[in-house]
Amino acid sequence: MMTKEDIREARAVLGKMWKPGGAPLTAQELVRALGLSEKHGTDHVYNMESGKSAVSGTIEMLLRIYMAGGVPPDDVVIFAPTEPRKKAR
Repeated sequence: MMTKEDIREARAVLGKMWKPGGAPLTAQELVRALGLSEKHGTDHVYNMESGKSAVSGTIEMLLRIYMAGGVPPDDVVIFAPTEPRKKAR
């Protein structure tokens, strides 16, 4: 069973695998990768990381698949599109 430390480690590992620059995934990015509710998912991630909530078998399995090189389906948007910066006048 995954521990709260394992969840933090998964964020770091997946960030290295998926993000330019290798920064850990944010909680919101992990929420999207796991297909959790946008409304309550971030709280659930924080609760798993603090030990307040257990890591479900489904989330554990999906994280293990991702860390072994699996990727989310193409239609899953993990990284929010960024707006180009406006030039200062």
